[in-house]
Amino acid sequence: MLTLTRTRPALARHTTNGLTARVARALSVYRSRKALGKLDDRLLNDIGLSRASVQIEMRRFL
Repeated sequence: MLTLTRTRPALARHTTNGLTARVARALSVYRSRKALGKLDDRLLNDIGLSRASVQIEMRRFL
């Protein structure tokens, strides 16, 4: 017996969760880069980064 159900396609079903996850990830990256920019040169040196590399990273979009 064949039963037809009204369900959304798999892509549409996960679009909302996928979008939410992408926005959350973008905000997390933004906050991390902002925090990285607030570190002084001594702390950046401790983690092996230069001020120039941090500036480049902060200008990246995503």
